[in-house]
Amino acid sequence: MKLLGDVVEYLLGNGLAGLSLRPLAAGINTSPRMLLYFFGSKANLISEAIAEIRLRQRADFARALVGTGDREQRLVRAWRAWSSPQTERSWRFWFGVYGTALHNPGHYADFLERFVGEWLAPFEQALRAAGMPRARARRLATLSLAAMRGLQLDLLATGARSRIDSAFRELLGLLALAVRESRGAGGRTPHAGGSPNGARSPIARNGRPQSRARRRRIKSGIAIDEHHTGG
Repeated sequence: MKLLGDVVEYLLGNGLAGLSLRPLAAGINTSPRMLLYFFGSKANLISEAIAEIRLRQRADFARALVGTGDREQRLVRAWRAWSSPQTERSWRFWFGVYGTALHNPGHYADFLERFVGEWLAPFEQALRAAGMPRARARRLATLSLAAMRGLQLDLLATGARSRIDSAFRELLGLLALAVRESRGAGGRTPHAGGSPNGARSPIARNGRPQSRARRRRIKSGIAIDEHHTGG
């Protein structure tokens, strides 16, 4: 409905902190009484507006993931959608709500759960589809989501897009390395002392564990200590 769309546009431009019905109504050329008639309460208005913004954002993210290309190409498209100038208002709004919710977690419990939970599942599913064990997929999904949120905050604060895009590419390289390791271990996370079934550890050479100082280079140029990539 048009009124909800107007409310969403106002919140995206002004944020949620200190929201009052009177200036909101004036900003969208209606009255506080009309807002209460349609939404019932200020709390319901906020809830419906947040749900609408969430639906728009998830639709944008889903569109970025569909189409041709391998997993890395789809993730790059998703990152571009998340970090585009067109989505800046949405993310400023979300991080503003996040800060408000952290000060009042009881009132925003549903938001706090969704802000992480509903985005964590797609990351975890993608890693599981690549052959990663469930436990490690969940850990790396958590790390990936947290890293991307941090990069978004950095971009909003500094606008240093080149540096931040380069950091995102490093993240993709680390995830690709983790997927290759999981596949090389037959779906199991490598262990320094040997695999769970007694076979020689894939990081051992001539029956002896490799030195902790030994490192392997990946395409991005990041050095990963092989004793710390098993999760």
